[in-house]
Amino acid sequence: MTTCKDHWTSEDSSGFHRLSEDASRVLRQICAACSDRPFQEGVEEKFRPLDMTRVEFRLAFSELRRGGWIGAMRQIGGNQLFYIPAERLDTLHSRFFPVSPNCLKPEGLRLSVAAGPGLAGELFLALLFAVEEGLPLTSKGAVHKKYISRLACKLQLDEEHLQGLDLRSPYPEDYPQPAVLIIDLLLHLGLLVRRDQTFLPEGNGVEKWLALSESEMSVLLYRAASRRYGRRMAADRHFRCLICRPEYWPGHWYSLADTVGWMEATGLALPGERPGLIEASAAWLRCLAGFGWADVGSDPGGSLFFRWTNAKPQRSVSSETIEPAEARIIVQPDLEVLVPEETPYSSRWSLACFAELVQIDSMWSLRLTRDRLERASSRGISPDEVIRWLEHYAESGLPGEVRAVLEQWGRDIGRTALTVTLVLSCRSETDAEMIAGHPRLKDGLERLGPRHFAVSQGRAELVRRELASAGMYPQEGLPGSAGEGSPEGGLFRLDPPETGDSGYALPADSAAGLWFAEGHGVSVQAEMPPAPESAEELWPDAAEVPSAWIKEERRYHASTARLLMEQALKWGTKVRLSLEGRPCEFIPERIMPGAWRVSGRLLDFTGETPQELELSAGDWDTIQLIVPVFRGFPSSSADGGCGMIG
Repeated sequence: MTTCKDHWTSEDSSGFHRLSEDASRVLRQICAACSDRPFQEGVEEKFRPLDMTRVEFRLAFSELRRGGWIGAMRQIGGNQLFYIPAERLDTLHSRFFPVSPNCLKPEGLRLSVAAGPGLAGELFLALLFAVEEGLPLTSKGAVHKKYISRLACKLQLDEEHLQGLDLRSPYPEDYPQPAVLIIDLLLHLGLLVRRDQTFLPEGNGVEKWLALSESEMSVLLYRAASRRYGRRMAADRHFRCLICRPEYWPGHWYSLADTVGWMEATGLALPGERPGLIEASAAWLRCLAGFGWADVGSDPGGSLFFRWTNAKPQRSVSSETIEPAEARIIVQPDLEVLVPEETPYSSRWSLACFAELVQIDSMWSLRLTRDRLERASSRGISPDEVIRWLEHYAESGLPGEVRAVLEQWGRDIGRTALTVTLVLSCRSETDAEMIAGHPRLKDGLERLGPRHFAVSQGRAELVRRELASAGMYPQEGLPGSAGEGSPEGGLFRLDPPETGDSGYALPADSAAGLWFAEGHGVSVQAEMPPAPESAEELWPDAAEVPSAWIKEERRYHASTARLLMEQALKWGTKVRLSLEGRPCEFIPERIMPGAWRVSGRLLDFTGETPQELELSAGDWDTIQLIVPVFRGFPSSSADGGCGMIG
């Protein structure tokens, strides 16, 4: 099978290299300030670098929109939101913010929160619970507390792991939060669906999910969890993305304080955010431990440290085609079944259909019991099928004493059976006598009493026709077929069905779950990228501008020089000046009141930070209008660095 890949592909990567320098600079500014959190239309101007003109920023932002680096959605109220697509955040991090974290020695560290058995296993437990018992809903659409509590008892995810996580759960605080989170995650992944007043597993989606490897599950789970849970500030998203990068190796300890300090140094967090970011990051690390991905430790001074386990989600999944792992189990003489960690989840599910799941850890443990064998038989899995399945997959064969026990239990199963029988009821004994004497109904009916007959299997339609001909058309009293053919019913099987469907994919609704987790979850539709700007949009009065203003730098009369500067301000571009014989560029921002003066930012060719400055026409010797390169514009300088309509 081919492993599931991250949304980032080599094609996307080459697209990054095609970005202009201005677009790349703007994207870095937005990424650092917002992560993948949305920002309102109209505030994007604050991401314009100091040395960039308004028109350069407009062209760069439009390039990012058309390239899919900046997405847009329209909210219900009509407001437009911009955001960096979440699936591109990892690559932008590695491109813009290279990191080399320091590995620390474990001396003096105390383990505070140990890694749990794993989130994929917890979801497995919850799916098994849902398929066997269901998750019935109250009249208000909430899962009954009794069922949530029973599910929570089966999970190893604890309340401690979720402290400070800022869950947006609609359930009261006295509901077990681990079970609520697991149900939310299953709904978000499309593995649970609502049917009438119950949440039930979605059979097709569960089959595809179980076909994934645990590493593939972990990639999808980390992506979903990091967006749905935890504080929703940009710095928090940066932290979750940062520590998952490959530079943070499994098995090595890292300092939380050092990580946050690096974020401050690179602009991914503001100094004033440090206390809140430390607290929120500590809560996220405890959550990662509960999910089985990390350990959390502390030193004698109380500083926190963390290390990834070998189960760390690998964001860059290899695209190599690999063979699926073999289903291997170990059947013990005492009826315990051990499942090595490389055993596929689809095989674990088959085993759980007839064995009791005892624990999930690096090696899972299940137990063969009479009760589970009887329940499997009632669902269409016979004891003989169970024995054959165990013989096929048991690494060292099926012990003789286990076979003998299963065969004995199998002989006792099915000696009696409860069946559904269609009963024909008559209003009077006279009608019953007439029906009993009907020559064409003798083979279809069996008399049960004075006024009742059992209808033979498959003969209901014949009986109905004959009674109608005799003037005794029966009222409909057929039992309902609720549940027959339901998608979850097919999940009780020993081998996954052969389908031509493609692999598992996340549902299209990224906000699905028990609650909306996305900042733009209330958006109703995606906005299409804009069409490329036309020359008329960027330079509306270009025909009226003397071409000499653009083609060469020269001295002008004060009134003409002011007009040229005002034109640069109108177009949102810059000018090239000579100030006391020193060449420089100037971005005009506004005309000052009173005597004519213009304020703006002076760009020195030495590379220093742009300087806020006010100028009048007499302050410069020569001036030239600078326009960015734009298709259809002839060059306005010898190096082709700017262009204008001719």
